[in-house]
Amino acid sequence: MGCTVAATLTRGGHRLLWASAGRSERSRARASQAGLEDAGTIGELARRSEIIISVCPPEFADVVADEALAAGFQGIFVDANAITPRRSRAIGERLERAGIRFVDGGIIGPAVVKPETVWLYLSGAEAARVARCFTAGPMIAEVVGAEPGQASGLKMCFAAYNKGRAALLAATLAAAESFGVRNIVYEQWERRDGPQRAEAEQFVTAMAPRAWRFVAEMHEISETFETAGLPGEFHEGAAKLYEMLREFKDASGLTFDQVLRALIATGGTTHAGA
Repeated sequence: MGCTVAATLTRGGHRLLWASAGRSERSRARASQAGLEDAGTIGELARRSEIIISVCPPEFADVVADEALAAGFQGIFVDANAITPRRSRAIGERLERAGIRFVDGGIIGPAVVKPETVWLYLSGAEAARVARCFTAGPMIAEVVGAEPGQASGLKMCFAAYNKGRAALLAATLAAAESFGVRNIVYEQWERRDGPQRAEAEQFVTAMAPRAWRFVAEMHEISETFETAGLPGEFHEGAAKLYEMLREFKDASGLTFDQVLRALIATGGTTHAGA
């Protein structure tokens, strides 16, 4: 996703830096292809930047913010990670006490460089200024409000349905397979305008190589729901299901049957074939 952000900003004439310290060779290759200039460390990046946009797995959001804080950064910090509104506001308050201007962000869409596909939602006092950096596309930036937490809340709600639906579908099909009734489930769905067999299987198979990325995000969604006074257990269950698919991390050429067998083997015993 960082490369999609970078493609939009470089197209708009902005100079882009990134910090390679601790990153994999694969990440380094992607950054090089995207034309990013390597600052080496977060500290050096902070010293040379006017705006920092944090795009990382949710479990590292606080680490990146604290590194920018420790480096004495004094510009605009955009947290565009999949974290709870509570965490976003806490990060913002910590940074703003040190004189750093904070913008809450949430990215919706796949990591592709294609127009009208990926959106960056922003909230906070400096949100409009950050949005103006993205006018060249393909990523579209929109301001959703003046308060930090609004953009993160939007991201959590969207992902709650989109990625929660994928987990529910995978779990449903694995359970149906274990009881030997998967084909009948498909028949009933098709009678009731539910997902078609090919569509459902393609959706689950495409999700599996990325499932490991969603585990921490499901925990964030669970906490978001609980903060809103709603049950968070469903997305804790989704986190467990995505963890069951970790063996397929970044795999290519997967089949639906491979994914189904992995879920059944991890979660229980097959009773019959469908």
